[in-house]
Amino acid sequence: MDRPRRSIQLGSLDVTEVIDRSSLNATSLRILALCLMAMLVDGFDIQVITYVAPVLTHEFGVERAMLGPVFSSGLLGTTLGALIFGALGDRVGRKRVLCSCILTFAICSLGTITATGIGTLMVWRFISGLGLGGLTPLTVAYVAEFCPARFKVPAAMITTSGYAIGAAGGGLIAAYMIPALGWRSVFVFGGVAPLLILAAIFVLLPQSIVDLARRGRSDLVAKAINQIAPTVSVDPDAKLSLSEREVGFPIKRLFTEGRTSRTIVLWVMFFANILSLYFMVSWLPTIAHSSGIDLADSVRAAAFMQVGSVLGTFSLAALVRRLDPFTMIGIGMGGGALTQVLLAFAGSSIAYFTTIAFLAGFFVIGTQTGANAVSAFAYPPSLRSTGVGWALGIGRSGAILGPTLGGVLMALGWPTRDLLLVAAGPALFASLLAFVLSRMLRHSSDVQQAVAAPSAS
Repeated sequence: MDRPRRSIQLGSLDVTEVIDRSSLNATSLRILALCLMAMLVDGFDIQVITYVAPVLTHEFGVERAMLGPVFSSGLLGTTLGALIFGALGDRVGRKRVLCSCILTFAICSLGTITATGIGTLMVWRFISGLGLGGLTPLTVAYVAEFCPARFKVPAAMITTSGYAIGAAGGGLIAAYMIPALGWRSVFVFGGVAPLLILAAIFVLLPQSIVDLARRGRSDLVAKAINQIAPTVSVDPDAKLSLSEREVGFPIKRLFTEGRTSRTIVLWVMFFANILSLYFMVSWLPTIAHSSGIDLADSVRAAAFMQVGSVLGTFSLAALVRRLDPFTMIGIGMGGGALTQVLLAFAGSSIAYFTTIAFLAGFFVIGTQTGANAVSAFAYPPSLRSTGVGWALGIGRSGAILGPTLGGVLMALGWPTRDLLLVAAGPALFASLLAFVLSRMLRHSSDVQQAVAAPSAS
């Protein structure tokens, strides 16, 4: 039996409220699937370059140390991309910017096959990184916008888990294609596959309702609302509102209307945990091998850590429907600090080290992936791309510092155990900041119910 349609008349349409009270339906799930596919691209690219690196040393006739600037250029590109394209999406339209980001990466991936040396490779990696940097803030904001309130946080976390899934899949694809077809083949695949995803997004992803409402397109908003909330009948001439007041440029608004303290705490939290994460990920195989574990087993333990990260993200997504998201982030980051302490005392036991590496992925990486999603809900809908983008951009400066710090300490002769104990410190600090942020947001007037009061249903 069809449910009766509730009519919304002229002057009474609050776009955000209607979506938040709707049910999860085919439109929401389609948007979730498309955004998840977009995030696969990000994870694939990050993993593929690490597999290609050993081949490039022979191809270009350089030492492995010469590839450091290649990795750094890509990371610098993603950092700047997160800062630029997140805010640009909130300013000029999320779908338009998202499609531009995917197209940029696809073209640069195909362009990489023309690289003949380190210099040209650095240029391609930097520009492709710019495109990749915008994917997380834009996809998280999209999913948060179109899902009902009680599903927003877990849906956003599922979207960001696409990064880890893409990284794992990228490793498997590269391991098969490089020996059979050469290193350029993975970049051809990495260019063609995103173009197919781009075509699907261009055709199937609806325009952001926040963007349409901002432009006063009540006719298109009415059509979108009727798809998202079939029980609601919207007057195409209804006056639109967004449950918030938009004034000024998006970046500036992160520091207005009482948001300054939460923004600073969020940025420092991201910086500290991402520093710890990249410190651990970059040096884990080296630390394990120096502790007496066979190199092949060290690499397998690092791969097993990625499996833990996917399971950690999905577990967190299940829990935040009933518990405060930032409290769960704090617990997860605290667990990450503990696992790094346990890794410091692992010794040469392969079974112990692999088990703890799995738990480190579960807590350290899985929680950060969840934090990438949850950070959107520290801000109102029209600021979510900007909020996530700048938190990631600031946080990824920690990704640059983490591996560098590890290298400096190793050069100074620090024991392996002390290296991991150092990495645990920032993770513990980030955990404390997550609890602080949770308390701040309980008293915030412009944060959605998805964070302020999780659904108990």
